[in-house]
Amino acid sequence: MSQILFVSPAAFDALHQRHQSLAIELTKRDQSVIFLDPVRTGGYRRKTRKAADNLEVVQLQVPFKSVSHPAIQKLTVRFAMLLLREKCKIIPASTILWISEPSLAWLTRHRWQTIIYDRCDLHGSFPGQRKEAWQKYEKLLFARAGLISCSHPHLQNTLPESARNKSVLAGNASADLFFGKIRASAVGDGRLKLVSAGAHHEWVDTSWLKMLAAHAGVELHLAGTGRGKGYEDLKQQPGIIDHGRLNQSELARLLKTCDIGLVPFCDIELIRGVDPVKVYEYAASGLEVWAPPVASLRTNTLINRFIATPDDLDLAIADSATQKRQPAPAVARWSERLQTILDRLDDLQSD
Repeated sequence: MSQILFVSPAAFDALHQRHQSLAIELTKRDQSVIFLDPVRTGGYRRKTRKAADNLEVVQLQVPFKSVSHPAIQKLTVRFAMLLLREKCKIIPASTILWISEPSLAWLTRHRWQTIIYDRCDLHGSFPGQRKEAWQKYEKLLFARAGLISCSHPHLQNTLPESARNKSVLAGNASADLFFGKIRASAVGDGRLKLVSAGAHHEWVDTSWLKMLAAHAGVELHLAGTGRGKGYEDLKQQPGIIDHGRLNQSELARLLKTCDIGLVPFCDIELIRGVDPVKVYEYAASGLEVWAPPVASLRTNTLINRFIATPDDLDLAIADSATQKRQPAPAVARWSERLQTILDRLDDLQSD
């Protein structure tokens, strides 16, 4: 059994996404995974818990961190590595480093068995991030990683040539529990049931969601987290049902009661490199998928319709009333995505 240190930008208990899914798939392949939650500050300690067979979640607390300042962050990583060695008994030479959090890139300075950098976002493009710092982190990851997996073609195409030569495209996918029997279209009061699931943060177009919710022919469900005035205003709109944060099983049940899944992204730089997990989960659940006319989403073959105006919405609702529900398209599973990554790693190591 191999040991993998899985360095994630999201906590294991946060909204379920790519990182938790790939870590769980690794454990199914007889890998021992130490899942490192985002590092916290204000102390010097380690907490652990067993999340599943072969899966241990680790929370590190270090004296300080400053992701906007690489020189300080280098010291943060030094403290983190001391805890990993002393408390988690990590031996780099016999451990695979799977890293998705660029701000901990200094971990790659140690001699790991293998280093995999999973590039899942346009880091440095999130609101409030200092782009120069994240470019420095990624430059180190590009140089040190033996394999760079990319979740979106734009993330792969923007790699330096030397990094692109050791990369693989492995997009997002759906967990198995979203697949299954597709329900009939909703009846009830005749309104279409729309659902927007996930993190409703600064990259979400709440004005677009308000436009949809204002239509008498729809009922809009929100599932997940959110922040900001736009999100708070959205929740107060009539015709909106807010489910809050749901676990995967609860979300899967909700999706089976809906007609349309929504991808309400703003047209910003960050979204150019996003392969929305929710699109796969919607499609696996048998939902149509609607989105605003964001250029970078146009190439997503699982999105059925782009809505820009109230007139577009009227037409979409009318079409939904007359069209037969189409069979669900082929939707990737996480086991397939992981296999793509591992196959490419084998190829690179055999060269």
